[in-house]
Amino acid sequence: MAIDRRWMVACIPLAMACGDPAPEDPFEAGSAEVTAGSATEPTATGQGSGDATESADASASATTTATTGQADETTMGGGDGPIFDVGTLPDGGNGGCQQLACGESEWSYIWIANSNEATISKIDTRTMTEEGRYYTRPDHSGNPSRTSVSIDGRAVAVANRMGGVTKFHALHEDCVDGNGNGMIDTSAGGAGSMLPFANEECVAWHTPNPQATTQRPVAWTSGTYNPVTCEFEDQMVWTAAGLGTPGATWPCTGANGIYVYRLDGETGMVLDELHMPDVTCGSTLGPYGGAVDYDNDLWMYIWSAGTIVHVEYDTLDYETLPGGSYGITVDTVGRVWVDSGSRYDPVAGMWAQKIGSLPGSGGSGVAQDQQGRIWTATTGGVGWIDMETMVVGDTIPLPEGGLYRGIAVDFDGYIWAVLLGGTTAHKIDPNTYAVQTFNGLNSPYTYSDMAGGQLTSVTCNPPAG
Repeated sequence: MAIDRRWMVACIPLAMACGDPAPEDPFEAGSAEVTAGSATEPTATGQGSGDATESADASASATTTATTGQADETTMGGGDGPIFDVGTLPDGGNGGCQQLACGESEWSYIWIANSNEATISKIDTRTMTEEGRYYTRPDHSGNPSRTSVSIDGRAVAVANRMGGVTKFHALHEDCVDGNGNGMIDTSAGGAGSMLPFANEECVAWHTPNPQATTQRPVAWTSGTYNPVTCEFEDQMVWTAAGLGTPGATWPCTGANGIYVYRLDGETGMVLDELHMPDVTCGSTLGPYGGAVDYDNDLWMYIWSAGTIVHVEYDTLDYETLPGGSYGITVDTVGRVWVDSGSRYDPVAGMWAQKIGSLPGSGGSGVAQDQQGRIWTATTGGVGWIDMETMVVGDTIPLPEGGLYRGIAVDFDGYIWAVLLGGTTAHKIDPNTYAVQTFNGLNSPYTYSDMAGGQLTSVTCNPPAG
């Protein structure tokens, strides 16, 4: 039976909180610049290449704001802006928690992977400041890309292209004083503030996958809310990898090939492992992006094979269907979107196409906002499509005019766009199109649910019936 989350109580404040060569310009401190955005009609189309970059080891001096800690490992076996329409949850009973509508939050972070630096940045979406930067693997390598924020906003999971998934705590109160010095040793945020991985006490766990030649998709499930403990319980993390011999010709069948894993969100332990020997990965890129629907099913795109894979949460049964383009998300009706503006309806078993055109970007993320619009990156900016009519709406230019790959929606309904391989991330007001800019990233490549808006959207807005 699918978990019915309609009766979860949001007593805990919910929060939402692949690589080109690193830019030559030095880091700038996380600063916010505000520019006025203007809406234009789409003017061009284009096509670019996909994700095929190498990672480089990174080193930086460590600074502490509070000491040393250790991460457990479990090896894999094979400013408050507008709050738009969100669902509400019934009364919380006698749990004693602060009761908030589903989707409201007291904190909100976006987590952006600095791929070639092998780090992840934690940025407060309201103050536009970077509060932490962390290495994502013990070897300070890994080439991280996709990130996913938990339903309560208390954690993020990041997948490393070179293998392994790491969870970080968002709140210092959840971090563990591993060395017993009475304080939390953790990054103060920004370039050069990273602690050695073994000393970073806001690492919750790291689950390595040494057999993986590629590991990109990562997506939290919502879990269920316990009004007595005031916590979401039984949260899990979906991830997928292609297994083979690193550096060798890609073996996509037999004992290797594509694997899907489901990890315990609390410990990182591998709870389920699903081998898909009949699903081709197309090339060495393998499984590419992932998102969950209301039932916590995984929808995963295999970019180089042009295939979408659907894995059921309850049974782990899976099916494949042709189609897709690059980024992937699931809307509140349970329909699957890819960044080309195509929409797949699992009930009808049919694809539909956008009406109109958006300038192409060579592949980007895709995300639903809180007003029923689907956003994707374009050449020089971002644009949106009406979720129901599929009519293309406005195009919003962004300052650099380059290739924007990462797209996300935060808890307050703002749209985020990340410049591929640059130093900036832009926060866009969905009503006025005004733009705020964070500067200080290092070759970012994150286009998954990096602010938690997708998981919150499907959880707080159950489909009819």
